[in-house]
Amino acid sequence: MEKSLESKNGHLDLFVRFLHGLSLKSNQRLLGGLLGQTDNSPEIIQRAINNLKEMNSDGISPDRSINIFHCLTEMNDHSVHQEIQEFLKSENRSEKELSEIHCSALAYMLQMSEEVLDELDLSQYNTSQEGKLRLIPAVRNCRKARLVRCGLSEISCAALASALKSNPSHLKELDLTENYNLNDSGVKQLCAGLESPNCRLETLRLESCGLSEISCAALASALKSNPSHLKELDLAATTTWRIQE
Repeated sequence: MEKSLESKNGHLDLFVRFLHGLSLKSNQRLLGGLLGQTDNSPEIIQRAINNLKEMNSDGISPDRSINIFHCLTEMNDHSVHQEIQEFLKSENRSEKELSEIHCSALAYMLQMSEEVLDELDLSQYNTSQEGKLRLIPAVRNCRKARLVRCGLSEISCAALASALKSNPSHLKELDLTENYNLNDSGVKQLCAGLESPNCRLETLRLESCGLSEISCAALASALKSNPSHLKELDLAATTTWRIQE
């Protein structure tokens, strides 16, 4: 699982899900004698499930983290899915604390929804910083995304760029205010999304993001190459002289 999470192209994802699926007696019967002797101790199976739920994915792409949720499904553990279903039906969502695995499951379910979410505001979710980052893939299926003070990294920005490149891209408003560590590499990833012909972004807020001269130049270049949709650009408290070009 750790090697799968570290993979950039996801080539191990299906294999890891297959391995976790081997814990089910029904799958073992299907494979017959290919497996040899197996140990189906309930304690071992539960330990594996607990390890998945508690797995740390710091520095890992939010998209990769969703594979943890898929592995739980392969092991026939639907507790996280059921808890998220209850969360979505709840009227007091802000009171419910979400673990990292809950956030991965929620991100997946929001992506798969047939209904485009009007707004994704990460400040409304009671979770850790890592949990908020795991929610980022849900940006693909929403019109507005407020990712204020989320500690976005280069990896997180790559997920945002993927949302801007998707076809169709639903995202019209993106608020990245006060992501102080949005360094040059992160802005470069974001610019790759802004340059995409599929990008339909109308509002981009980068207030207090500490953009460097290099980042501003990259942003100016991206916006000049694809200027047709953006109506509002907020760069308050940012060095902007290169943008003015």
